[in-house]
Amino acid sequence: MGSRPGRVIVESARVISAYSLKSLARGPYWWLRKQAASRRALVPMLARLARGLENRLIHRSDYARWNDPANLEKWWETRTIQLARLIPAGTRVIEFGAGSCRLPAHLDRTCTYFPSDLVVRVPGTIVCDLNQRPLPDLGSLNLDVAVFSGVLEYVVNVPAIVSWLSTQVGVCVVSYDAVDSPYWSLRHARERVRRRYFGYMNDYRPAEFVEVFRRTGFRCISTDRWESQELYLFARDESTIAPHVSSSGAE
Repeated sequence: MGSRPGRVIVESARVISAYSLKSLARGPYWWLRKQAASRRALVPMLARLARGLENRLIHRSDYARWNDPANLEKWWETRTIQLARLIPAGTRVIEFGAGSCRLPAHLDRTCTYFPSDLVVRVPGTIVCDLNQRPLPDLGSLNLDVAVFSGVLEYVVNVPAIVSWLSTQVGVCVVSYDAVDSPYWSLRHARERVRRRYFGYMNDYRPAEFVEVFRRTGFRCISTDRWESQELYLFARDESTIAPHVSSSGAE
């Protein structure tokens, strides 16, 4: 789950454009064709934006989107590879939003992997909707690490999920596409529209995101960067991961 940086999502300003000199020079028929094409492109964009807003309002995960394997982008695997480097050897790992289940290919061979997602991806998938309650008790799996690769953006109540995680695992390896624009700015308004279009259900700044974990006892051990997203290693007890991971970049 995720989005390539630099994509222009909102183009509504182009839809109802005035008759520019350039348009008139090419003739009214050319201008009409251009406006018709813009409107055809705008309709599915607005429909997707409306679906994102509705899902956020009623705390509903986008099953229609994630049921379709075509929406699991291959280029996300580069993010998975970076996250795998933060996972200590010999640990029992659950990946929420497992998608194509590419994480095991990049884990140390001593790790034990458990996939979890909205739907069954592979045999043994733990079906779990992080926007629904109750959340499962995973104590019987004796988990050490929870991995979220492009997932927490699609969760309505992140603090509740992190509080639940604190009873399930000691380490979280997480990616997050944070908000970086000033409040009340035009760029912030555009960014919020972009996030709703992609189905994001929350809007944390980097420091706010780290604070959500800190409040439940998780310390930020290290950070990294993938595309426009931050990658985080959180741990409740640093000694459990210190031999495996450098603490450079910790907050």
